[in-house]
Amino acid sequence: MSYKSFESIAHEMLTNQKFLRLAHESHHGITRLDHSLNVARKVYKYAIKLNLDYVSATRAAIVHDFFTNAEFLSNHGLIQGVVHPDIALANARGEFEINDKEANMIESHMFPLSVVMPKSKEAWLLTGVDKLQAIYEYASYKFNYRKATDRLSYALGCMILFAFFMITKGGE
Repeated sequence: MSYKSFESIAHEMLTNQKFLRLAHESHHGITRLDHSLNVARKVYKYAIKLNLDYVSATRAAIVHDFFTNAEFLSNHGLIQGVVHPDIALANARGEFEINDKEANMIESHMFPLSVVMPKSKEAWLLTGVDKLQAIYEYASYKFNYRKATDRLSYALGCMILFAFFMITKGGE
């Protein structure tokens, strides 16, 4: 089977000047653009392996954190985690054609912190991958334990994929 490349899916977003501003935003010790692309590359790979809608999954993963710190005004800390999916979705819709599946993936990626529940396997995948990637990036930046976080990230990834398979197998 022939798949679209990650680069061809990402091209529209990676040539958008508003989106590219994320390269100047700090997020988990790296840039928000780098974080978004790290998450999106993993989602792309797992979505193909799991025979999911890898194009929508990848597009939503790329823009799941499409916001700048200036858009929060005085909302910081925990509330930022709750409201940023709505800001990211509004920004994504303002720049790109976003389908319903992609919209749910963006607005639910902080579940259970946000109240919007993931409605698809792709949304659950993004939610899990984003959390694992955030833990890995933050631990790598804060503690500089690359080898330890590589192992931790791999172990947590295996656990989440196992749980994902168990949950979705029952739904088929």
